[in-house]
Amino acid sequence: MFNYDFDAAIFDMDGTLLDTMPYWRFTTLEFMLAHQMPVPDELLTRMFKTSSRKLVMGVVGQSGLQMDKKAVVTELEGYMNRHYLFDAQLKCPSVRPFLERLKGEGIRMCVATGSPRRYARNGLRRLGILDYFDFVTDNYEGEHTKDKPEYFDALLARLGARRERCWVFEDALYAMESAKACGLRVCAIEDDTQMADREAIKALADVYIRDYEELM
Repeated sequence: MFNYDFDAAIFDMDGTLLDTMPYWRFTTLEFMLAHQMPVPDELLTRMFKTSSRKLVMGVVGQSGLQMDKKAVVTELEGYMNRHYLFDAQLKCPSVRPFLERLKGEGIRMCVATGSPRRYARNGLRRLGILDYFDFVTDNYEGEHTKDKPEYFDALLARLGARRERCWVFEDALYAMESAKACGLRVCAIEDDTQMADREAIKALADVYIRDYEELM
């Protein structure tokens, strides 16, 4: 039985609250089609194994397209915003009941996402879960990004919580590593796009689940 004796929870969004990681993977394809680039078969396989930002920068470099990294990332994030506005779904039906349980326990919650926070709010609002969270932050708001323990230190300060009284809910290994380095407990949520890291994630996380129902 999951112990609800804690004060704060930090949630990732894509792959953790929303089932949107496949959309992120396919933003590379959307980018290539928009720029009338040929799409080789092997690239479709790589989309499920590589960060879209990393993959598309390689594609841009090979194509000779004159776009800097900031412009490319902005375009990818724009594609994702449309998915948040029209396509995104909750990770599983138990997301809302689990958040409601945490709220009922008086646990403060926030969302810490790699997506722009203004876009993230669109998806969370549309799916009816935005109001559960004290705030939504991203990699752009603070001094540090999610791959650094200091990122989580800043969130603890905003939540007014001690590290030993906070859980992080996450699907990506690199963010779990930063959270653990900060001294936080981690609940890993399985996502198909993270299967290459599955064993490392299971070894690192304090709890590993496929569905929030397992915690209720």
